[in-house]
Amino acid sequence: MLNKLKEIFMPDKVISRGKEWPDEQQATLPAGWQPLEEQDVSEEQDVSEEQDALLYATETVGYDNREEQWNDYRTVTNFITPGDSVLDFGCGRGDYKLFYSDDYKQNVDYIGIDMNRQLIDAGLQVYENKVNLIYTDWFTLDEKIQMDWCINVNSNNLRYDADAKTSDEDYLRNTIQSMYNHSIKGLIVLLDGNVHNPGNVFNWAQDSFGGVAVDHSFSNNKYVLVIYK
Repeated sequence: MLNKLKEIFMPDKVISRGKEWPDEQQATLPAGWQPLEEQDVSEEQDVSEEQDALLYATETVGYDNREEQWNDYRTVTNFITPGDSVLDFGCGRGDYKLFYSDDYKQNVDYIGIDMNRQLIDAGLQVYENKVNLIYTDWFTLDEKIQMDWCINVNSNNLRYDADAKTSDEDYLRNTIQSMYNHSIKGLIVLLDGNVHNPGNVFNWAQDSFGGVAVDHSFSNNKYVLVIYK
């Protein structure tokens, strides 16, 4: 899965443009040369498959299948009262809103934010601009944006940002602080215990905010951190 994500999001990835026509003055064609029209068939197919993956594949947002993705969303949503608004940190394509509509048969007041422009653009395309998605750095998010709950589902377990100086621990803490600042009732973060030690996270959150709960009853590896305001 990680390799698949790297293939899609590695910034230095280059898609082959195909070979140009040779200079008319050349006496012979370069070895292996083919006209652009003949070469583009497979390359266009590769690009099309990659675009489809960006728009629809669960692997693109860190899951092996839709059931696994929906189950994580259910785990987080169990802490949210129906009718409460949601600000989704690291929203990816904004799939959470589709999940909510499918599972609860009702709409949710939802804003999704992400630092990955490709995922935001994919979400705007696949959901035809009907989901409120914002490409932004959530550490500098407009303070006027306030929702009942801020959620973060797995995005801190696999970072897409280009900040190589900030440790995973500090990045998580800074993200939680931003979520706290933009929430009315509280925040919910789904984390991988292999990446973020639950005891360390709980102790820091308790000291920093109070009103903290950790639930790891649903998984051997994952746990939910809830901070109430």
